[in-house]
Amino acid sequence: MKRERSPAAFRRRLLIIALSLAGAAFFFYLGYLIAGRPTSPELDTRRLPVSRPAFESHQSRGREALEKVLNRLEKQLAACQPAIVLGRDWEIMRNGSHEWTRVRLRGECQDIAALGQVLESCKELLTQNFNLRALSHLDKSSGTLDLLILDGEEVVVVGSFVIAGAELTLVPEPARPRLAIVIDDLGRSLESAAEFATLPLPLTFAVFPLLENSLKVAAYFVDHQRDIILHAPMEPRDYPAVNPGPGALLSAMGDDEFSAVFVKDLQFLPGIVGINNHMGSRLAADSQKMTQVMKILKGRNLFFLDSRTIANSVAYKRAVEVGIPALQRDVFLDNVQDVDHITEQLQALIEVAKVKGSSIGIGHPYPETFVALGFLPEMANQAGVEIVTLRELVR
Repeated sequence: MKRERSPAAFRRRLLIIALSLAGAAFFFYLGYLIAGRPTSPELDTRRLPVSRPAFESHQSRGREALEKVLNRLEKQLAACQPAIVLGRDWEIMRNGSHEWTRVRLRGECQDIAALGQVLESCKELLTQNFNLRALSHLDKSSGTLDLLILDGEEVVVVGSFVIAGAELTLVPEPARPRLAIVIDDLGRSLESAAEFATLPLPLTFAVFPLLENSLKVAAYFVDHQRDIILHAPMEPRDYPAVNPGPGALLSAMGDDEFSAVFVKDLQFLPGIVGINNHMGSRLAADSQKMTQVMKILKGRNLFFLDSRTIANSVAYKRAVEVGIPALQRDVFLDNVQDVDHITEQLQALIEVAKVKGSSIGIGHPYPETFVALGFLPEMANQAGVEIVTLRELVR
């Protein structure tokens, strides 16, 4: 004989069935949404041209800020009517998870010299209003002007202008753009130094003073006829929490002590052809101390490379005023120790050289830097850029 079910039990069973159906319907709908959602193709790790709609939907830094820069630039060009922009090609650039945008401009001009003057006047505007650096190279013989705008280490605008309607004529082949690379922070390990010396590149090596292996490293490079410079430790902003090392030049030193320490550093390493600063974000902004550094260098047949560890460095300006042959770093290669990133920085260094005529990169004795530098000869050869020692740029 069957037992009759109570109304309460019957209601509980109906509730369980209803909840089960509702749950199944929910997960079916969720699966439908996921399956129907369009997937985004994975971006190439180097560069990827994108269409305008795709770019506008992209959330990386860039379009609005660059639009402002380009609009201001084009207004300046239109004011004296030397040039018109014929096209803009937008790109997404990527190093690992870091992304930024780049624009390639193509244009014509009636007066290439006038265009050069306009761009020179724009440099201060870009620096003050947008915190960007502008580089330009004018070749009157071929009637071309190349433009580069950098946001920190990143090339964000590449421009090329030609004389409108000019007939092509045979002109002497211009000198090849040149680049030089310095490897910093040497003197701790002879093994690491010797490894970088095996690269088939005319690298310049910056060696610390007063370290246990500094003399061995310097002697090794001199024996192998490689250029070395003194990697002079200078006071950073967060000193003494961050110590630049033995022989450091400090802003609190009196003139006599400062001179004695610097001269000791210079005399410690035989065979140096120049110097550059290690750290120095505080000292390199000190006009009085930098003038003292350059006066000590005066007459020693050495050049000074400003590593530009801080944007408001006055080291290069003081060197020029005192009459010291001086250079400035353009690109840090390996702030991110990743082969793809360093390779992209080498490409940026090549682009700077093609615009300025020369460029200087600084790297460090990291394994990733060693690997990436192995790609440089082919990259430079394809771009028509010559790799030279730092000393050759001084000449």
